[in-house]
Amino acid sequence: MEHSHEHTHPHSHDGVEHTHPHTHEGHSHGDVQGEDKTAALLQYMLDHNVHHCGELKEMAGGLSGEAQHQLLHAVESFEEANGHLAKAIEELKK
Repeated sequence: MEHSHEHTHPHSHDGVEHTHPHTHEGHSHGDVQGEDKTAALLQYMLDHNVHHCGELKEMAGGLSGEAQHQLLHAVESFEEANGHLAKAIEELKK
């Protein structure tokens, strides 16, 4: 299975926030079949989510008040979902 996608996301440097394109290049899982193929795709998605979770944490550091509070709740939700993804991957690899 090969896929790629591009999107933009906010990013800040020295307190100045801007957006820039973020591309995930196509990749292939070759001859991997069935549950192995699913586990490989889920691992890719988990790694992708972890990356975005880090970006959200960084953004939260530049905010205050209720906006920061809500963004940190979003980060908690991402981390909880990532934990479930990781457990699903572990089960598929058994």
